[in-house]
Parts: sequence; structure tokens; C-alpha cells
Amino acid sequence: MVRIGIIGCGSLIGIARNHIAAYQRCSDAQITACYDLIEGRAAGYIDKLGLKDARACASLEELFSLCDAVSVCTPNCTHTELTVAALKAGKHVLCEKPFAPTLEECDQAIRYAKLSDKVSMIGLCYRDIPGFVYMKQLIDEGKMGKIFFVREEQGGDRFANPAVQLEWRTQADLSGPGALADFGSHMMDICDYLLRDSCGPIAEITCMQSTCMEEREIIGKPGRLGPVTNDDVACWICRTEGGTLYNFTASRIGATFMLEIVGEGGKMIFHGDRPFELTLQLKDKNGPYTEKPQAVPVPESCYGGDENAPRTPFAINFYYEIRQFLDAIQHGRDTLLTLERGRYIQSLIQTAQDSADLGEILEADPE
Repeated sequence: MVRIGIIGCGSLIGIARNHIAAYQRCSDAQITACYDLIEGRAAGYIDKLGLKDARACASLEELFSLCDAVSVCTPNCTHTELTVAALKAGKHVLCEKPFAPTLEECDQAIRYAKLSDKVSMIGLCYRDIPGFVYMKQLIDEGKMGKIFFVREEQGGDRFANPAVQLEWRTQADLSGPGALADFGSHMMDICDYLLRDSCGPIAEITCMQSTCMEEREIIGKPGRLGPVTNDDVACWICRTEGGTLYNFTASRIGATFMLEIVGEGGKMIFHGDRPFELTLQLKDKNGPYTEKPQAVPVPESCYGGDENAPRTPFAINFYYEIRQFLDAIQHGRDTLLTLERGRYIQSLIQTAQDSADLGEILEADPE
């Protein structure tokens, strides 16, 4: 039995809930401790989610004394500090994405991870969404042939409300980039995971950003406004070493979750509101389109084969992320979601941010 500590309970998005729900489906894990910087929040989480075996801890030291592994579900600027603290305490770590606001912070955590015999993972879990699994299967089978271009969009609607306050996500010193990092981390991880073998790594990036609501009310100071210091919308284009163009839009003021891949063999489109199907319009690689687009259910083979996995959108991929973490801890199984992977994705985010700041096309780190 792996004893789990949850660091960071959250008050708005609460990504910890996704981790907790997944751990609760695993008979070999038990949540024994929760900690949040805000007094009372951990106890409230325990009551609300029925974590009868968990203690609300007053300090990280208390939490570390009660667990074998931790999920770090805190603001971006604390990820590496808490990852290092957990590794120093001899705990396995699953750290939420994006890894950190700067590459230097990523490197510090990786140095400690290399000195440790503990599992350290980054939370890039979208690749286990069944629709993406099916996309990779079709690509790897050669159904798409040469990939011509890719279009991806992700985001949310919450920040479209001017009443949303000046939280940490709106501050570059606490979050790093805004929509670019929050959604772009998943977007670039997915495209690179699906297409690196056929298109090569991302080689060049050009990016533009916009802050649509430049001021928001300061938390705890009614009527007083403060500046938003990162992006609400980011649009960037990448060219791979093989010449394929990726067109990305990340928006926290309104967006559709979708991924479209177009190649010699036709088109395939993933819709985030229908993650268990793809829209396919396939064709002969040497001929024209002759069929209309069709909604095709994801085959059973793309659901991972675990009977405990929920057949619920997005709960399924968090489950497989947690399952991967536990299997690495208990059985020494390899994970693709290493801290080095998190650093690579952060390097792409940083290159996109530098491009937006400089107004130039920049070369990307090929990993």
C-alpha cells in the first residue's frame, strides 16, 4: 500500500480533486495526509471528499511523516521547491504541469531527482485520453501518410468573466506565461508525442500574445485593481524538422478543445467534448476525397485495458497517470512522464514566450 500526501488543495480550479479521485480507484493507494498553505483548507477538503483516512497537516514536515509519495498540486512557482523538498524527505513525487516558470528552476529539481532513488513524474496526462490514443494508433499504422499540417486549440471560459480576481494565474512571477503555459504545456506535449516519429521535433517557433483584460480586482481589496502580467490568449506556429506546421491557439477567455491533423491519408479531428470518438475523413493517399467526414467511436483497445479505469471524460486519463505513478513506485516500471520531459516542454513554452517578446522566429531546443 502506497501512502499518499496531497500538497495544495486549491480553492478555484482544484486540480487536486482529479488526483484524489484517481487514487481512490486504486486499491494499492491510500490518501493519508493533505496540506495547504491556507489554514483550514485541507480539513475542508478532507470533509468534502470523504477522505476518512487522511489527516489535515499543519506543515509539510507533518505531511512527509505520514506518506510515501506526494502529488504536488500548487501554483506553478512552487512546483520545483516542493518537488525538491519531497525528494529530500525521501518521497516519490508527481508534480503538476507546467513544471516551473523558468528553465533554471526545472534544472534544480532535475539535479535532485538524479541524486534520488525515488520516482519523479510530471503531470502531462492528456496522452491517455482515448481519442488521442486512437489518433496515435492511426498515425503509427501509416493511415495518415505524410503529415501536412496540424491545428490545435485549448483553453477555458472562466477568465471571460471580468469579476474573476487577480489570482496567481494572472501573475507572471507566480505562473510564468498565462494561457501559453497553462494550456500550451498539454498542447505541445500531445503534438510532439503523436507526431515526433513522423514529423521530427519542433525546430522553430513564432508566437504572439494578448492580454484581453489588463486589470482585475486584487484579492482581499474590494474595488482596487491590479495589473494582469501574463497572457489571456497566445497564438503560435511551430515548424518541425520535417517541415510540418503546427498552428496553436491557447485562450483562457473562451476556447474550443480540438486537435485536427491533416495528411496524405486525409483528416482526423479530436473534439474535447467528445473524447471517445474521432471525426475521420480518410482518403487514398494518391487520390481525392470521396467520402464525407464520419464520427467514429474509439475502439476498445484504446481504453487501456484496466477494468478500474473510469469511462468518464478526463477522469480516465488522470486515472492512468496515477496508475503509472503507482506502478513505477511499486514495480519499477518506466514512465515517459519524467521531469526531463517536463523541462523539455517548458523549454518550448519559454521559446514561444521569447518569440512573443522579441517579435522574432526562434529556434527551439530539439531535446
